[in-house]
Amino acid sequence: MIRNLKFPLVLLILVAIVIYLLKSLELISAITCDSIAYACIISFISFIIFIGLVEFSIKKSNKTFLLYNLGGMPVRMVIMLVLVFLTIKFLKIDEFKFIFTFFLLYVLFLVYEINIIRLKVEKPLKASKNTENVVQ
Repeated sequence: MIRNLKFPLVLLILVAIVIYLLKSLELISAITCDSIAYACIISFISFIIFIGLVEFSIKKSNKTFLLYNLGGMPVRMVIMLVLVFLTIKFLKIDEFKFIFTFFLLYVLFLVYEINIIRLKVEKPLKASKNTENVVQ
């Protein structure tokens, strides 16, 4: 699980450093900095939920795997929708920068999520192909 979090953590740390530098040089406003930070936090929460669901269901049956991952997708979307709505409604942020950053990070994390599932599914297939050749 920790190995799957390396890329998102490095990405978020780099974003935080760049935003801090831009804010300290007064190239971006505090509202823009807050907007980007909130978008990063919400995207990362969604990714953490995904990692938890995948780690729990990867060794289970196909039915359980599909139930947790495909069933978890609408739950994650509802959680993200509520968090985005609450952020836009109650916090003082720039909505356009928040939505743009959130969408960009959502797409990046989604591509990474697909890659994680692909790699986890391919490993058992390669192992089973290797054992079939040994048996014959």
